[in-house]
Amino acid sequence: MATVAERRNRRQADRVFYSGCSALVGFIILVGFARSWFLAAWFDTPPGTPEITPLLVTHGILLSVWIGFTVVQPLLIAGRQISLHRQLGLAAGAVALLSVILANVAAVAAMHVGFIGLGDPAAFYAIPFFDIQTFASLVALAFWFRKRPEVHKRLILLSSTQLMEAGLSRVPVAILQDHAPWGTHIACDWIILAGVAYDLWSRGRVHPVWIWGGAFVLISEIVRPLIWHSEPWLAFAHSVAALWG
Repeated sequence: MATVAERRNRRQADRVFYSGCSALVGFIILVGFARSWFLAAWFDTPPGTPEITPLLVTHGILLSVWIGFTVVQPLLIAGRQISLHRQLGLAAGAVALLSVILANVAAVAAMHVGFIGLGDPAAFYAIPFFDIQTFASLVALAFWFRKRPEVHKRLILLSSTQLMEAGLSRVPVAILQDHAPWGTHIACDWIILAGVAYDLWSRGRVHPVWIWGGAFVLISEIVRPLIWHSEPWLAFAHSVAALWG
């Protein structure tokens, strides 16, 4: 059984790890969307960027707020501001729900005007569709297990794999662009590897979230490019696209 000092050291290490990973995720997304969203006023519009409609503005604001929450919340835990963390968690849940709804609407709209230069829009729709539903599933589980911190914090961090993909796909790095979508999938999965490595180092065993949740993420990523040109998927995508105008 761990001593009091060992448990205290573990908590301190956890605060550094989860705060650091969340900050790094926020930085990656900031870099990815700098030219088309966060710092768009100072950059030329990147090729393939769709018109920034009110829908996309709202979608961007909601996800920006969510990312802000994922950076701030671990810092509050590190600062032992547990009560404030829980209060903000309610607001974060509402933002997550609205973000998922708007993201699904924006993805459907993008089949008409948004997936510029990305091949068949109905096929490419598989990427954001699975991103959104995988993110939503992980965040929903995180809120369900909010009273179990060891599960909750890992699920929230794991959900960030799905947010980073869109940001990384916009980073002008040849290896990511030339090997999409596999390149961005693999690049996003550093979170899973980091979580597994950290658990082994700090606890000597891997938490089930990284095993089962990580497998869920990996299967989701593998399925997308395998089915996106299949007739059943294209039929589904076209039927969904017909709902938009």
